[in-house]
Amino acid sequence: MCLTVWIEAEAAERERLMSAAATASEFGLRVDVEHPSRWPWAQRRPVRATITEDGGCACGLLSDDADWNAETWAMRPEIVEPLARTLEALLQHGPPRVAVEALWDGDRPQKELCIGLAELAGVVRSTGLGTKARYVIERAG
Repeated sequence: MCLTVWIEAEAAERERLMSAAATASEFGLRVDVEHPSRWPWAQRRPVRATITEDGGCACGLLSDDADWNAETWAMRPEIVEPLARTLEALLQHGPPRVAVEALWDGDRPQKELCIGLAELAGVVRSTGLGTKARYVIERAG
């Protein structure tokens, strides 16, 4: 089982998310947008971009004392700022409405928080992303 950190947007926003991912990758973390499905019935599903160090899972972002039963994820100190800047770039340059989650594979969010772009970066820099939270960010288009 692994940690997945991802950002989700409407399917129609794929190109915008891909462009934002290219910009966000400049901060030291890797941002990969999933490939579109070739199946017509799946093409309307939301598009996701994952944030990792090397293209695998996001477990490497965690500190040694991270605990999925904790309220928030404990990230390695040297990862906190690059993660905050990566998310800021994705939110500034990407689709106007996105959701961000940092979940253990198989977990589902237990709460949804509607917050602003600056608030999310502040959460990452201070308390850390919630272990079972879905952050919804909406800005003017």
